[in-house]
Amino acid sequence: MAAAKKQHFSFKGESKDDSILIGSHGDANVKIDGTFELSGIVYCPKYTLTLSIEGNGTIALRGICNRVVIKKMSGDCTLNLSDLTCKELRCEFIRKKSRVVAGKTRVVTKANLFDEAILQLSDRPLITSFATSGNSQIIHDDSGVVFSDSSQP
Repeated sequence: MAAAKKQHFSFKGESKDDSILIGSHGDANVKIDGTFELSGIVYCPKYTLTLSIEGNGTIALRGICNRVVIKKMSGDCTLNLSDLTCKELRCEFIRKKSRVVAGKTRVVTKANLFDEAILQLSDRPLITSFATSGNSQIIHDDSGVVFSDSSQP
């Protein structure tokens, strides 16, 4: 059985696209750099979606994915995953005024937030590892702040 190919998507400079479609054709890598207004559909129930985002703007993705990995997110940007269902969310490096709005997620395996970054959770996933510094926060929609730098011992 041959290994699945990786899909690569790249958006540089000023980007506006409301018709992004990431299908079930293997793991997908998305790199975004610049000013952007992006939205689309993800259908990868057996694969990983990896995101690297730098710049200003909003990204809204809906659908289903096995695993979402945010390698790097920096700038004044929002990643709206509120309509995306995934088994695992991994936030490796989120900084500046970045905001991630997570949808239905079973587990958050890593959440490293710096500066004024925010991870907003809509349900109560298991969080296995987290680190916050500066004014960064992990927020639950119903109860307010779950974790912040001042709440750690």
